[in-house]
Amino acid sequence: MEGIKIPARVSQLDALRAFAIGVVMIHHYRDTRFFLSGFGATLFFVLSGFFATKTLLKLRSGVETGRASAVQSIKTFYLKRWLRLWPLYYLVLALTLVLGVENARSSLIWNAVFLSNIHVLMTGSWSGRFSPLWSLSVLEQFYMLWPAFIIFCPKKAMLPSILALIALAPLYRVGCFLANASPLYWCVVPCASFDQLGCGALLALCTEKAIGTTAAGMIHSVARNFFLPVFMVLLVCKSWNVELPFSAIYIGTVASFAFLWLVNRAARGFSGPVGRLMESPMLGHVGRMSYAIYLLHDFTELLVPRTGMVRLLLESNYKALLLIPLTILVAHIAWRFIESPILSLRRKYILAPVGPCAVPEAQA
Repeated sequence: MEGIKIPARVSQLDALRAFAIGVVMIHHYRDTRFFLSGFGATLFFVLSGFFATKTLLKLRSGVETGRASAVQSIKTFYLKRWLRLWPLYYLVLALTLVLGVENARSSLIWNAVFLSNIHVLMTGSWSGRFSPLWSLSVLEQFYMLWPAFIIFCPKKAMLPSILALIALAPLYRVGCFLANASPLYWCVVPCASFDQLGCGALLALCTEKAIGTTAAGMIHSVARNFFLPVFMVLLVCKSWNVELPFSAIYIGTVASFAFLWLVNRAARGFSGPVGRLMESPMLGHVGRMSYAIYLLHDFTELLVPRTGMVRLLLESNYKALLLIPLTILVAHIAWRFIESPILSLRRKYILAPVGPCAVPEAQA
């Protein structure tokens, strides 16, 4: 992993986002689970932890060299994130409220302050089409403290702290098992995603040389030679509906380390047919629109008239054949007229003044 330089725009990383959002859509558009259910969100969490921590490490470098203060750096991080997430997010909340979408009013305050996951726990049930917002709430809650941790944490304490963060997730799930907790507690509480976010952060430490090359090489080797094959075995078992003992406790952690390897490999670039597939312009564009797709995918069904063959398709397990292209189209419109102009403003007024420690916006 030594010497890895990740360009501002890596098409293969965009392709990973496209695959992740594709898994999320198929999972939500099916009435029955399939063997990749849940792993789309896991990959997103790993990617989010990676890009956020990479950004923060570069901002920390600016603090250490005196190019910016700690407060300025944290402010830059939050401004970037808010401009990336908030405009489209609050527009979706407003439109669904005006149009009277079910659960829009009852969950509005919780969604507006990024406590959707807490609302799910308090009500003991999902919030209809707003249910996927739990994962965004987890991210926002995590980032309340993460920037300060990366900026101020002593360098020697960073690696053991992140490893402890990763270990906390399976330990939390053991607690859920012993307490016979509701399935909701297994996924929507932030602790349940710490292994996924932590593995992304761990990869950022390696690629930004925030830890020694020996430690980075060991992490990469363990992810590739142990966690990746174990994850493949677990996937085969899931595809054949083979229940392994206590797999709910450890499968998320295994998948997180496997995806750590996958993200690192995509950053360096797959070659051959896999590389050509992952560098497809269409996949890249879908990956760049993945946030809009995430926000909109559970609402696009409301745009389709439920008549004739369309109604039959929407009531079947094959509605993804209609809803995925429609969602991508709607997301493209949102990207073209909302997200892209805002990102241009963000590049011009927020990233440019930061100086040499600035991080390319494309993956944030």
